[in-house]
Amino acid sequence: MISLTRKTALLRASPSSILKARQLRLYSSPSSQKAPSPTGEFYKAWTRPVAKTGLIAFFTYQLLYWGWSKLEFDEMKESREAEITRLEALVKLEQQQQQQQQQQQKQQRGGR
Repeated sequence: MISLTRKTALLRASPSSILKARQLRLYSSPSSQKAPSPTGEFYKAWTRPVAKTGLIAFFTYQLLYWGWSKLEFDEMKESREAEITRLEALVKLEQQQQQQQQQQQKQQRGGR
């Protein structure tokens, strides 16, 4: 039952103030929680997808960088090996020419 003072207060109050009091009472229960902030909801919804996309992009970049570096290293290695082969052939040719010159000099000395 409503107490006597409350009854008189309700009789004197305007209908709009009674509705406001009831609405306030309905919405101010201790079990209700305040609405979450839009910023918090945004981060809660989008943090994982953005982080996942960032990590995938980072690892893709690293993979491509490693592949490109490997290709460059292989190209430099081939270039060095080709240069070494060319220089070895040049040295071999020079040695053959020197041997021929030495043989010619021996023949000239022995033929006199």
